Amino acid sequence: MSAVDLYAEARTASERVRQPHIDRLLALGVPGPAIAILGNREIPFGVGTVERLERGLYQPGDGTLHVISPVYAEGEIIDLLAWRSDAPGNWAWRTGLGWALGTDMLLPRWDDDAVQIHATPLDWLRAGGEGMCILDWEAPELGELRALEAIAADEWIAQRLVRALSKPQRLPNIIRRKEERRAA
Repeated sequence: MSAVDLYAEARTASERVRQPHIDRLLALGVPGPAIAILGNREIPFGVGTVERLERGLYQPGDGTLHVISPVYAEGEIIDLLAWRSDAPGNWAWRTGLGWALGTDMLLPRWDDDAVQIHATPLDWLRAGGEGMCILDWEAPELGELRALEAIAADEWIAQRLVRALSKPQRLPNIIRRKEERRAA
């Protein structure tokens, strides 16, 4: 699946958003201005019916209505995330490439403020897309969080971060070869 297809799917999902969808998010604590601010930067969310597949993936289909959140990396949509507002901790990926929402927080920054890690995509939306939401706790990119000056998280997320970032890093088998010296 190409990025153009993901962008088109995200755009189509965002065009399906109607006032009842916005009202539902507002009722769940997502501030209206946060949606507007996020919408000025990127496609904030959409809605669509999805069919869940194996391995945590989904495809557009005749299933239940889900919120569709684009997952960006360096300004490009690399994945889409489908989740239900009544179960925001249970999501599915379109491609499986998106490891976190808000990865732009990993770019060099001028401040040393702690980066807030949110538990769910809904929590991330409640924060207006500020901070991050880890989607894949096994992703190799998780190690990039070590470069942050400080991380703020609730107790459950903090414990998961400590476990994930404390895992020993795998080293490849390094074979030492004797250097052949050649006389000139």
